[in-house]
Amino acid sequence: MDAELQFTIEGTVKGHTLFSLVCQTIGLREHWYFGLKFLDKISNEWTWLQMNRTILSQPIQIQSSIISSKRPESPNSTDNLKPHLLRSPPTSPSTSTLSLPLSSSSASGGQQSINILELYFVVKFYPEEITNELIQDITRHLFYLQVKQDILNMDIYCPPDTAAHLASLALQAKFGDYDQITSSSESLNLESEALLPLSCFQKVELSRSDWFDRIIALWRTHASLAREESEMAYLKHAQDLDMFGLSFFEISKMQGGNKSNLSSQQQQSDQSSIATELWLGIDSLGIRFYKKNKLRPEVFFSWSDIKSVTAHDKKVILNMTGDKNATFAFYSGKSSVSKEILDLATGNHELYMKRRREQSIEIQQMRYFEEQQQKEKHRTFARERQLRLQAEKERDEIGRKFDEYQQQMKDIHDTLLKYQEAAELLARKAHISSEEARLQAEKALEIETQLERCKYEISRNEEEKRLYARQISECEQIISTLVNDSVKSRKEAEELKIEVAKWRVAEAAAREKLLSITQLNQSIAVTNAAAQAQQNLVQSSSSPRALSPPPYRPILRNQESNQSDERALLIEKQSKQAQLALQLQDLKNVIQSKKIEERQTFLDKAYEENLAVGDNKYSTIQKASSGTASKRMAMLQDL
Repeated sequence: MDAELQFTIEGTVKGHTLFSLVCQTIGLREHWYFGLKFLDKISNEWTWLQMNRTILSQPIQIQSSIISSKRPESPNSTDNLKPHLLRSPPTSPSTSTLSLPLSSSSASGGQQSINILELYFVVKFYPEEITNELIQDITRHLFYLQVKQDILNMDIYCPPDTAAHLASLALQAKFGDYDQITSSSESLNLESEALLPLSCFQKVELSRSDWFDRIIALWRTHASLAREESEMAYLKHAQDLDMFGLSFFEISKMQGGNKSNLSSQQQQSDQSSIATELWLGIDSLGIRFYKKNKLRPEVFFSWSDIKSVTAHDKKVILNMTGDKNATFAFYSGKSSVSKEILDLATGNHELYMKRRREQSIEIQQMRYFEEQQQKEKHRTFARERQLRLQAEKERDEIGRKFDEYQQQMKDIHDTLLKYQEAAELLARKAHISSEEARLQAEKALEIETQLERCKYEISRNEEEKRLYARQISECEQIISTLVNDSVKSRKEAEELKIEVAKWRVAEAAAREKLLSITQLNQSIAVTNAAAQAQQNLVQSSSSPRALSPPPYRPILRNQESNQSDERALLIEKQSKQAQLALQLQDLKNVIQSKKIEERQTFLDKAYEENLAVGDNKYSTIQKASSGTASKRMAMLQDL
């Protein structure tokens, strides 16, 4: 929503016409919270555009330029003067949130003269309960942008631990879940993001990396929050800040004192320099008066206590209800400031009374359509979440099966290697046995040859017959033994050959099983890729019409599944809240131990005092509004 809109208008157009054009362009129907601001060329201050007056009748700075059929651009000379929403101008143009350049053009000759008017569409009035009263998403988003910028610019006082918590919600609103960002190929550079006010780095002795690590830890506890939910949570926590929604003005009870007006957005300095003056704070609940600091009002008047507010030059008069003489007059530094006080008081009072009347048809229609859209979004989100959880379960199951098949394949591969080693060992043993049998056969043949020679010698020499007979007998015994051994060796060799054949068959079977498992893994990988593509298709769908209808399941099974999912979500939410509370408490302890005492401002000390006595924004308002209106008026006179 940070954008620059350009319109070509006539100089006689009134403010409300231009304002309506802007609201129609951005699709905003809750227009009563917003206004247009411009830089007053006379006082050089930011001023609200008057809706009932023409544009050129108001002191708006006009810049002229001659161009040839080119689109007009914002002049660089006013870049440093761009204000963010409602508050004072930022120090750099990059912090502007929503700008609206307006142009009026006239042609002369071949060139075109462009008169550029820069106006800024900003929040002017705040609701009492920002998280419940705002209806449209665009309205909540614009409020979120403004409040976030006010906190970053230190226009709203925010303690460091709360600032870190809000920064984590802002990151969730902008980027989504941290785990999804880090798991994707996208790079995340927090150094370029404006996360914390500058005071957090100045007052606490923590490095930027330490701050970022703690913010990321808080960010991870907001997982599964949508952008709208994150922004709403941001506004809900920011609403509890003491200076939220307040417009401050420095006033004096008597004319001639220090009447220089300084809004809270233009300074964040020590309040001791204006101890003799008062601060006036205007918001949706009423008017508050401050003396010591802007975190603890001394006197508070709700809009129901105030009958009317009038302004005459620098003098502003509050008229209370019930008593004509119950009035309080104070002075501002300039008449323009008095007019702005009157304008803000009148507008806030009208909205205060409007909220207490019956809602108009327009508001009822807006709420009805918004409720229907929210219900449809919730249904779509629930369906997408269910499909995503189902896809994740299927993916985990497929992954588990894939791991099991991988383990089985590894085991079979190891077994196959063992079979191969055993077969090679048996083959070597068979070869050795064959060689031994061959050697024994050769030895037997050699002995048989010797026997024949001996027989021949016996036939030739009868005298040596007995000796040869004895030798023959011994040789026959040896031959018988060798023959038996040879037969046994042959049998053993045959058995080893049979065993080798069996191992070869087992090896072939193992190879076939390995091939089948490899094909199965390929099919599983294809199934996993198809499931992942289906999950990406579901997540990328932008409307419920793009979703395929869920498969039919029995009603009882769906009810049990939904109940179990709800219980799981509730347990997860409670776990995240407990984790967030622990992290915030740890961060508070670290900040307390690392804070630099000499750099603590007056507001820091005032916040610590309120925290020590257990006071907060609402308890201080209750104390400031105690007693009757006349009693509070007397207290105000004594300030």
